[in-house]
Amino acid sequence: MEETTICRICFEPIINFLCTDCLSKTISRWLSSQDKQLLVEYQKFNSFLLNFFSSDEQEFCVKCKRKSNTILCPYCYTNEVFWWLFTKNINLAKKFAYLFNFDFLGTGFYPHAKTRNLKPIIITEDQDNFNEIGICESCGQLSENLKKENGLWLCESCREEG
Repeated sequence: MEETTICRICFEPIINFLCTDCLSKTISRWLSSQDKQLLVEYQKFNSFLLNFFSSDEQEFCVKCKRKSNTILCPYCYTNEVFWWLFTKNINLAKKFAYLFNFDFLGTGFYPHAKTRNLKPIIITEDQDNFNEIGICESCGQLSENLKKENGLWLCESCREEG
């Protein structure tokens, strides 16, 4: 009987393992087009993360077909990168959350996962009244109720203060 691969952070099973090297290469490519200085910091952060979660066990990556000894699920890895990036550059973190969406904002795109009573998005021409999940451009907090006000995406608290 074959053992199930378990993520070292969330302890959830990983069915189709995608190694952190493949993920970090993709993130590095994206980050190099956004902020080259931050790319250097990311590489240091990534090395720390890989060393911290390194183990004697190895798992086969479905993308690169190599074995990796850092066994993290894509959700946990990108979540760690997101929060690191959040401390460095909130706007880039928001872009990252959009592009590398493994649902760490908790929107529940997986049909069997517990969701928050999601409603369909209604596309309108009035983008100023559109609610969005993301990071407030004033206080930097995650919000499920961002609205564009005076050219900035603001959470409910910041809109009330303004």
